[in-house]
Amino acid sequence: MEVLKMDNKGRGITYYNNKIVFINNALPSEDVDITLILDKKRYSIANVKNYIQKSKDRIKPKCPYFNNCGGCQLQHLSYKNQINYKFTTLKKEFNKIGIDIVNKIIFDKDFYYRNKLTLQVNNNIGLYSINSNDIVNIEKCIICDKLINEKIKYLKLIDTKKCQQIIIKSFNEQVMLVVIGDNDIILDQIIPYFDVVYVNSKKIKGDKLIANIGNIKYYISPNTFFQVNPYVTYKMYNHIKNLCINNNSKNVLDLYCGCGSISLFISKFVDYVYGIEINSQAIKDANDNKKLNKINNVSFECDDAGNITISNKFDTIIVDPPRSGLDKRIIKQILENKIANIIYVSCNPITLIRDLELLLNKYNIKDIQPFDMFPNTYHVECICHLILK
Repeated sequence: MEVLKMDNKGRGITYYNNKIVFINNALPSEDVDITLILDKKRYSIANVKNYIQKSKDRIKPKCPYFNNCGGCQLQHLSYKNQINYKFTTLKKEFNKIGIDIVNKIIFDKDFYYRNKLTLQVNNNIGLYSINSNDIVNIEKCIICDKLINEKIKYLKLIDTKKCQQIIIKSFNEQVMLVVIGDNDIILDQIIPYFDVVYVNSKKIKGDKLIANIGNIKYYISPNTFFQVNPYVTYKMYNHIKNLCINNNSKNVLDLYCGCGSISLFISKFVDYVYGIEINSQAIKDANDNKKLNKINNVSFECDDAGNITISNKFDTIIVDPPRSGLDKRIIKQILENKIANIIYVSCNPITLIRDLELLLNKYNIKDIQPFDMFPNTYHVECICHLILK
């Protein structure tokens, strides 16, 4: 079967019996034999059984697990071609609503960038396979930083019968281990190899790690959400900072603020930042980070972003919602209060575009800047700057 194009998840596309078929690890112009792994009424998903003709753009993946592991989708493309694919895909999506101002993607290193690895456990320790909950046993993950990979070998000392998930975090040459499973699991053999160890929420060794983005420090707890790519995160936060400076932002509302990472990063360049986050642990982390950095012009509140009343005293709103996008209540309040600047940070272009369509009645899009936060995957981060008409 001839692969006609790629979808926005990095899969090849063909058609069979008037139904679309998504093919894992397939590139346009390739001729492939396929095996269906999921057959629905409106679409099917397939794996390649045999490559009859390969694309000239195909390269040999660096990861030995790529053909089975579901963690990456694009290692069969050079990094240059990955960036081209993501940029072209973004342009097509934004063109659907008449937007043609997408900047070139900002990126950094393509391997050994992740500061967090979540491993699944079921006798084997590894990552989920493609379109399955089967576990691919791994000895390394080359998109994770080298210190995490050095620690993976010690995981064989863990009793897998008492464990469901293992999380490794690495910051400033220190490594945290979080084991999710039975509270009575014995980790004596593995504890010496890690700086901080938790079993579920129980502290076994150490307390927290400290991460740096630019000059700002952040405590990292077991459940702290933090961007996994520090190299691109720094570039992304600098972009947000520059947007605030260039638009003379004074009073900033930071919705979905998490542990306060953006709020604290921009605090030196504005008069005041007010951060809102529904996760109580994240707000505790945010306030601890505020004290750690001795910052006084930022305050944080634990609340559902959709519940708050947005005041027009704010000249800039930063939103960094989950993949599901903005709460409709927030969009309604933004439109009613005529906030001068919106800085929308999105990890999902589809929901970003959906929300932009609602905002475009009263806002113009000034800039869309993509960032390759997740090389070798189909994911891409975007920062969209909107100004009041």
